[in-house]
Amino acid sequence: MMQRSSRRLLVINIASSYANFGLMALITLLVVPVYVHTLGAAQWGLVALCMTLQGVLFSIDVALGPLMLRDIARATQQGRQASVHQRFLRLYVGVALGLFVLAQLAVSALHNPPLATPIDDELALALRIVLVQFLFQFSNNAAIGFWNGQERQGFANQRLAVFLLIKHGLAVLLVTQWSATAIAYLIPFALVCAIEFVVNQLLVRREATVASKALAPSALPMAEVMRDDSLGGQWRDVLGFAWAAGLGVLTTQIDRIYLSLTLPAAQFGVYFVICSLMLSLLHLQVPIHRAFLPRMATAAAPSDVLAAMLRVSVLLLVLPCLLMAVFPQTLLWLWLHDAGIAAAGAESFRLMLIAIALIALFSPFGSLLLSQQRYRLMTAMNAAVVVLQVLLLWVFVPRLGMSAGALAWLGCGAIQVSVAVIIWRSIRRAAPQASRTPR
Repeated sequence: MMQRSSRRLLVINIASSYANFGLMALITLLVVPVYVHTLGAAQWGLVALCMTLQGVLFSIDVALGPLMLRDIARATQQGRQASVHQRFLRLYVGVALGLFVLAQLAVSALHNPPLATPIDDELALALRIVLVQFLFQFSNNAAIGFWNGQERQGFANQRLAVFLLIKHGLAVLLVTQWSATAIAYLIPFALVCAIEFVVNQLLVRREATVASKALAPSALPMAEVMRDDSLGGQWRDVLGFAWAAGLGVLTTQIDRIYLSLTLPAAQFGVYFVICSLMLSLLHLQVPIHRAFLPRMATAAAPSDVLAAMLRVSVLLLVLPCLLMAVFPQTLLWLWLHDAGIAAAGAESFRLMLIAIALIALFSPFGSLLLSQQRYRLMTAMNAAVVVLQVLLLWVFVPRLGMSAGALAWLGCGAIQVSVAVIIWRSIRRAAPQASRTPR
């Protein structure tokens, strides 16, 4: 019965995350055209610039989000989720506040430069508002991470969806009924993000306090607990993982950076469109990671969780990507309705789909390395990927054009699967030894 309940919870968590993705896609399809039509090209351009800045700032969460999932899952078993949440809350707020202050100073410098042409008042105000939104929205990840780490992705996604709908509802109301400007669009997002942060923190604090009182004290030795809870230890853990995460982000960006500097604009435009679709497909592994990482971090036999995660990844990502790789040109034509782009990008898209399948195969092993805090191996692997990608791009761009970018992605997948095979063999070798150990 417990196993069936556990599987049901896993299905709910993964399905709710995909449903949240679907809601965001639906908003993009239905609401964004209203913004574009109402605001016009100039005002929507301001919004796009502000959202780009926010996206860059949010990329820092790759060094915090996975760690919080892992640590909250472990702390929940020991009744220490309140203290761990407070540590991550301080981290999130501290990082957000530091970036907020630096960015506001940068806006002031751009608005009143001593020599260069200043940015106009409207752009400066829009940037200041979106930085307020970032401050509260990034800090709110502490609450979302608290629920995700407890395998409550359904609840976390529900709250995200409700507040997202409120933000867009107010934004549509303001731009259509009050002022068709970027400022009118941004104000409700900043305001609702502040409310969302306060409401979620009050709820988390109440839940964590009640749960901590209900559970027995930690069975870990006091020295271990204090080491885990120290702020210095927390920063060392974050910085140790940050190197691996930063290189991991670089592996997903280096192809576009290199090709933007070497390909003709028209050819790079085709590659950028195809790569955007590939990255959207690659992002589909996030719900699987969020659902399984807390279990892997607390499991007595992490290899069993790894095997289950691998089966789900194969079913939901690997097999569909390999199937789509059979007819990439047809898929591109159905999506873009442009026969020229579909024909030009088909081979690159095929290689990218194979690369996604390889990366999805490695994803469970990446979660295992994170759970075991094997940051050096993760850093070395990602560094090797970056080096291989640069070599492939340098050698093959003159010969293959944009297909060299897809080849770089394939190289990334090949190295990751090679590491996965090594880890899997070490697990298989350790299993017979464990079974022979006297009990």
